[in-house]
Amino acid sequence: MIASPQPSKRSAKEILHTYVPILSWLPAYQKTWLRADVIAALTIWALLVPEAMAYAGVAGMPLETGLYAAPLAMVAYAIFGSSRHLVVGPSSAIAALSFSVVAVLAVPGSSDFILLTIMLALIAGVMLIVASVLRLGLMADFLSRPVLDGFVLGVAVSIAVGQLDKIFGFEPETSYDFLPGLLLFVRDIELIQVPTMIVGFASLALLFILHKYVPKIPAPLVVLFLAIALSGLLDFEAMGIHIVGEIPAGMPPFGLPEGMTLAKVMSLLGGAVGVALVAFAESVAIARAFGVKFGYEVNADQELLAVGAANVGASFSGGFVGNGSMSRTSASVTAGGQSQMVALIGAVAIFITALAFTPLFYNLPEATLGAIVIHAVWHSIRLRKVTQYRSITNLDFATAVIAAVGVLFLGLLEGLLLAAGLGLVVLLFNTKRRNTHVLGQMPGTDVFRSLEHFPDGETFPGLLVLRFDGTLFFANSPDFVTAVRKSVAATQPSPRVILLDCESMNDIDATAVITLVELEKDLARSGVDLRLARVKTDVQNVMRRADLEKAIPAEHWYLTVLEGVEAFLEEIGD
Repeated sequence: MIASPQPSKRSAKEILHTYVPILSWLPAYQKTWLRADVIAALTIWALLVPEAMAYAGVAGMPLETGLYAAPLAMVAYAIFGSSRHLVVGPSSAIAALSFSVVAVLAVPGSSDFILLTIMLALIAGVMLIVASVLRLGLMADFLSRPVLDGFVLGVAVSIAVGQLDKIFGFEPETSYDFLPGLLLFVRDIELIQVPTMIVGFASLALLFILHKYVPKIPAPLVVLFLAIALSGLLDFEAMGIHIVGEIPAGMPPFGLPEGMTLAKVMSLLGGAVGVALVAFAESVAIARAFGVKFGYEVNADQELLAVGAANVGASFSGGFVGNGSMSRTSASVTAGGQSQMVALIGAVAIFITALAFTPLFYNLPEATLGAIVIHAVWHSIRLRKVTQYRSITNLDFATAVIAAVGVLFLGLLEGLLLAAGLGLVVLLFNTKRRNTHVLGQMPGTDVFRSLEHFPDGETFPGLLVLRFDGTLFFANSPDFVTAVRKSVAATQPSPRVILLDCESMNDIDATAVITLVELEKDLARSGVDLRLARVKTDVQNVMRRADLEKAIPAEHWYLTVLEGVEAFLEEIGD
């Protein structure tokens, strides 16, 4: 007997390198990459500085916290992330989701609101780290693409509408819900502040023009500093145009948020689950896309740890929730970024900006910040991403539409829960909806195919060959029994033997096995034998533990369909 090979035990060093990837890639870093990584890091800095401050506004936080949220998050991901290219930090969707969670618990702008927002990042980060320990990376696969696309579309529209008060220079009666807020805005439209509107539309137009005709230039940074310069020269503030004013410079407030209590933690748990799920799902989807592009594997469980650590880092520096960014990751790759050294260098540049250069933003018009947010989310407002599913399957199209509408009319968190629920419903529906085919033998071959698709297949009087496609479990076993009965009723002459091809049956549960036992007994009372072919080992083990072999003797379990057919023909003397 040949001894089976024993699984090799990994050394402590190998395990450490698995969970802390920087220990592998940093010693192997090539000096020739440094120039490209520095350029990519400066590109990220140019995009992230204006966007981070704008997203802080979306999250209802002071503008400087957008800068605080980035450095430690970027460093943490560089240490623990399995993607060589993913750039993490503040993002529009997560900022809006954070606001929707905290706004129902505290008044936006209040000290309690700021504390809860920081705590939300910490709790979501810890949840992701715990999920990594429990190896729950498979969660990323439970939000289908249609559901995620619909959710992102709804969030993007909601964010863009939420910036209209900055663009038009007036804030209607407070409402944080999409439809009521939009109606209130339309009602008070005569309050538009024309100079502010001009600045907002000019900023927005310039962003789109630069992005289209000079894509290599960091349009948000150019527009940001041009608006600051014009604001100072023309004294926008005297014209009634809102400017951001003084942004504190200095060290972020490192450490656990002060004032954290168990009651506040408990109030955030439900929202933190949703925030953590979206942060992880978006991040791992982006990381996988670039992993496929550059030929390396992204570990979903490791991404849970990395994104979790990034959010814990953001909370330790007084920031808010963040995740992977498609736009900034793409910009880094386009600029030649080779590794997570881009994140480390970029984190230093952003930290220096927060430490010393925030006074430069004093004259920044709020309308320009609103324009930067709208421009950033505009690429996500693509109806085509939802309507494309209509030509594929009606079910996927419906789930995408419901996810988008749910976000807009129910709220971001409620829309997320609806989207996640839809994903599970679609999964169960697709798992339940399985076909049972009547098979025939292809002329001149040993192959048996569905008569529905291959009507020239040969059948054998007295024998009904069936195939069930997919997992047989509690939800679809009644459908299977019904399909068997219909096939028996439609077969002439009535079959004496039913041969079930189990090759496509990948799994079976207790309910389904008991159903098979009952079906065998019911068929036997009608003078019909139930026999099995091509049963997979795992399925066979479950069947035998349920004593199905007592109902169907071992000699009626065949290795191939042809073997079962030949046994039947031999029995009838054909």
